[in-house]
Parts: sequence; structure tokens; C-alpha cells
Amino acid sequence: MESPIIAKLPRGHRMDRQFGIVYDVAPSQADDLTLIDGIRTREAVLLNQRGIYLFGQIALWRHREIVEISGELQIPVSRIVDEGWMEQARSLSHPVPAGSAYDLPASAFRTISLLVCALLVGVFTIYMLGRHRNQPLTGVLSADITSIRVPAPSRLTAVHVKAGQEVFSGQPLLTLEKLEHLSMLEDQERTVRKLTQELKRAEAQAKIEAEWRTSELDRELTEVRLRIAQRKTPTLYQQTRTADASNSRRGTRVSPVSAKATLASLPAKARAGGLMFFSGSGQASPTPVAPALQSVPVRTAMAPRESVVSDSPAADLVPVPAEAAPADEQSQKLHSEETRLLSLREALPSTVNEAMGVISLKEQLDEASSYLESMKSVSREIHVNAPVYGVVGQVRYRQGDDLPNGEIMVRILHTDRRYIMVHLPTRRVTEMQAGQEVELMFPGNQEFRGQIVDVPMLADTTGSSGDTLAAVRIEPVGRLWPMIPVGSQVDVVSLR
Repeated sequence: MESPIIAKLPRGHRMDRQFGIVYDVAPSQADDLTLIDGIRTREAVLLNQRGIYLFGQIALWRHREIVEISGELQIPVSRIVDEGWMEQARSLSHPVPAGSAYDLPASAFRTISLLVCALLVGVFTIYMLGRHRNQPLTGVLSADITSIRVPAPSRLTAVHVKAGQEVFSGQPLLTLEKLEHLSMLEDQERTVRKLTQELKRAEAQAKIEAEWRTSELDRELTEVRLRIAQRKTPTLYQQTRTADASNSRRGTRVSPVSAKATLASLPAKARAGGLMFFSGSGQASPTPVAPALQSVPVRTAMAPRESVVSDSPAADLVPVPAEAAPADEQSQKLHSEETRLLSLREALPSTVNEAMGVISLKEQLDEASSYLESMKSVSREIHVNAPVYGVVGQVRYRQGDDLPNGEIMVRILHTDRRYIMVHLPTRRVTEMQAGQEVELMFPGNQEFRGQIVDVPMLADTTGSSGDTLAAVRIEPVGRLWPMIPVGSQVDVVSLR
């Protein structure tokens, strides 16, 4: 607080914890606050409502008052600092009176004498100050930084902020898409395509195999059924031979035409599986040949020639050999074989599919397809939110870039915790003490003050000249430092 300014303020003010010096009742002579560049009628009315009427009140603002006032006016703190409300209020509260320029001495000798004396005093002062003045130091404006790194190999799909933007805790910053998930999806899709091709190939092979096996079973089944049919059909072999002999004695011949018609009228099984005998009456009788009869010569199946020549019907019948009678056991075997072949034919498609791996491939394909759908339903986006309040200092990647794991994506600067790091030669560390104030020269020849808060006892680096350097931290004191980019060079003008 500067006492000359307080002394010029009219009575009736009080100290407020938020806004500094305020008036509960408007003073008789209030200043026109709109004379300050940046304060318009709206801001002036709001300031008056908070008890601020005079330039001197604004000139006494510090960091706490500036933050509270910016919140009330709903404007950023940087605007008040950049527009220099405090400096303008200080100059308006101390107007320079007109006609205060000094007249030159009337005598030229006195003028020259005064100039020479002033020059000598200036040279001597500069000399004396130069003996004790240290070389100027240069520091770098820094701030507490929160770095946000890539949690996993990802692709940047959306950027929601830009450098210099003020962000709050929980505010969305970036949207990522996990590359690992995309790679897994591609691998799973390739697996599904591969299984589909293998299944089609196996089904084609199984179809060919089933057709071949089915034709083999049908052939065997036909043979078994033919043998069963032969055993079920009555044997007319001996009757046919007897009738044939009788016709031969009478001189009767079988007409080829009638024999052919008779053959056409017989059942297909009889035509395919048995022998055809013709009697003298011109009628044909189909006689299937049983396996037992096929193995016996015809001579053994017939009676002697003398017994055939007989007019008696009983004499025409020749006894049937024992081998021609169907055996029950053989019939049961044939029926069992038929049943077995039918069951094999019915189970053939499933058996072939299982043998060719079709069923296993279908199960694998269903499982792979289900897993692919579940992977597609899982969200592969990563939403990166601001962990703290601050200002976005840098966004290092653009939309569509692939981000490796662990790389820094965004830096958030804590502008309320800025400081200057000065690398001081260790031989001069003893000149500094914690709490000592220094004069700083910011870009644009703006002078500000700072305070040394940390004097290290260990050297950090080695300079180009070979001197060991120690990092000294300087924090703001007095007026707020201007909002210049972090990393800017700041000169330390003098040590107090």
C-alpha cells in the first residue's frame, strides 16, 4: 500500500478483504472511472456497486483484489493486467501540473558549470556503481506444468482445445482410438475369413466323399436285396424242366414271339435275378436262381433221362436238392446286412462331415464370429480430460496422428504458479539469500519485481565457460507479471 495515495483519499473508506479499500457511501467527488482505458460504462457501474469510486482505490489493487474484481466483472485477469488499470489509475490520481518546466539559468557560464558538474557526478556515480554491480543475469519464465501422456498406442481422432485456452478440471481435451483394439479387430476379421474359406473347402470335399460313399452303399444294398428276393421267390426249376421234357415228347415248340411277350410281362426282379424257362404250352415261368443252385451243375439238379419220359404228372416232378432250400440263418444274415447298410447310409452325411472336419470348422467359425461381434460392440475410444485447472500450453499432435505409448500429448500450465529460473554461477550464490528482492526486465522493457525463494546448495549444470551453475528460483512480488509465453527470456537487472 502506498501511503501518499491513501492520504489523498477522502474519509469514509474501509478495508474490505475482497476488494481492498471501499466506500459504503459514495464520496462527494467521485472520479470518472471510464477515463481508464478498458473500463466502460458497464464496468464502472459494477465497480461503483462494489464501493469503488476513485482512481486511488484502483491504484492500490494487488493480486487478490484483481482476482476478485475480475470474477465480479466476469472478465479475465489477464485483461486487467494487460490494459494496465492500476498504472492508469496511479497516473490519473497524480496529474502532472501544467507549466512546471524549469527555466534555464540566465547566465551561460552558470549553465555550462552546472552541466560539467552533473557530468562529473554522473561519471563518478557510474564508476562507483560499476565496481559493485554484478553482471546482469538472464532467467527463463517457467510455470508448474502438468504433462498428459499417451496411455496406450492410439490414434488421435478429435482435439477439443487449442494452445492458450483456459481449461478446468474434468473438461474434455482429446479423444483417442486404441490402435491395439483396431489391430485385434483386423486380426479377428482375418481369422473369420480364413475359417470361412476352410469351411467351404471342407464342405466341398465332404460332398464329393458322401456322393462316392453313397453310391458304394447303394450298390451293396442292391446286391443284398437281390439275394433276399431270390430266397423269397419259389423255385420252379424242376417243374419247368418236367414241362419242357413233356413238350419235347409231344413235339411242341415254344414260339419266340410268345416267349418274348411273356418275358416282358414278368416282374423286373424276376427278369434281372432269375432264369427264364419255357414250357411246351407257350408260357414262360421265371425262376430265380438261388446261390446254392448256381453252384450245382444242371445235370445234378435233374433226374435221369428215363424218369423224365413219363406220362404221369407225379413222374414229371424231380425232388429238390437239399442245397436249394433257403436257410433261415442265411436269410437272417442278409436281413442284418441290409439293416446295417441302411443305418450306414442314413448316418453317412454326418459321419463324412465329422471326418472331413466340417463340424469342427463350423464351431470355430461361430465362436470367432461371436467374438468379433463382441469386440465391435466394445468401445475403443479413450476420452482424455483435464486433470487440473490451467491454460493449455501445447498440443503436440494433430487429428489423425498415431501416438506412441508414453509420449506427451498436452501440457497444461498453471499460470497462477509462475516463476523464473536463473542459472547463477556458483561463485555468486553467496550474494543471494532467500527472501531477497530483485528487479526484473520483461520483454518490451517492462520492469517488475521478484523475490528469491530457493537458493540451492548443489550445482545443477556446467556452463559454456566452464563455470558450474545453480538454479535459483524467483517468484513474483508486488504487481502481477505480464501474461507472456512460458519459456520467454527475462533479465535480472539488479539485486537489492
